[in-house]
Amino acid sequence: MTSMTDRRTIVAHGRMAMRELRLDAARQRRHGLQIMSFEQLAVRLAGGFTRPIDDESLRTAIQAVLSATPLGELESIKLLPGTVDASADTLHKAWHAGIDLASRAHEHPRLDSIARLEAAVLAQLPPGMMRPCDLVAAACQRLAHAKAVLGPVEIVGITELSPCWRPLLQALTDYTPVTWTAGPRPTPSWLETTGVSTVRAPAQTPAVRAESAATAYHEAIEAIRWARALLASGEAEPADIAIAAASTADYDDHFLSLRADANLDLHFIHGIKVTTIREGQHEQPPIAEPSPLHSQRA
Repeated sequence: MTSMTDRRTIVAHGRMAMRELRLDAARQRRHGLQIMSFEQLAVRLAGGFTRPIDDESLRTAIQAVLSATPLGELESIKLLPGTVDASADTLHKAWHAGIDLASRAHEHPRLDSIARLEAAVLAQLPPGMMRPCDLVAAACQRLAHAKAVLGPVEIVGITELSPCWRPLLQALTDYTPVTWTAGPRPTPSWLETTGVSTVRAPAQTPAVRAESAATAYHEAIEAIRWARALLASGEAEPADIAIAAASTADYDDHFLSLRADANLDLHFIHGIKVTTIREGQHEQPPIAEPSPLHSQRA
């Protein structure tokens, strides 16, 4: 049984990064290690029934209050298509930027409109669902439990942290060790005043080689040959090989077809189209419609 003193927390960004770290922790049998995003860290420390505002709940709340909420400058566009998505994105950006909409509503009519919408949405959401600033405030009240709940905190592979989380990060350093492992990435300048220990990887000078290709299909073939050569020579493990492009749309179909031919289990980090798998190509039975004669009798 793992004691509280063995507990450690790693903060990562993105679903794939957290899955990779959890897999490595399982292979290394690192008991007591918890891997989460910084938002999940704030929720964990806040305790109780607190939870963040997810996209689906936010959009549902906006749909429920939009028609009945006077929005001032935005009144004329609130019923247009796309207003719900635009409002949700705006609120998320304002919250993560640490902007207090209620206190700044007098500065501009647009801020007043968004502040009105925010107030209506917060009244519609469940009590335990909090904005980032509310999560930080609740977590800061329980910082005395940070060492037992979180243990030493290590932030891995993140280049920047939203302003709304920075007060909690700085406050954590007084209660438990916090390390920012940047790897080859630069560290943000504001981190110097927080008391967080930073770890940087030494500079690397990898060899660069260029290959000329006539088409996107030819590029995909050369990339598959390169990956297979690394695996056959033992120079790299499969998890260490990445094939990247500025835009993957032109290459996805080629790699899907080459994956089977090359017998390589390629994983697409951005996902694949549902129509490329058997389940997505399954034809649904047509919906039966009543006959005209039956309709006339009805």
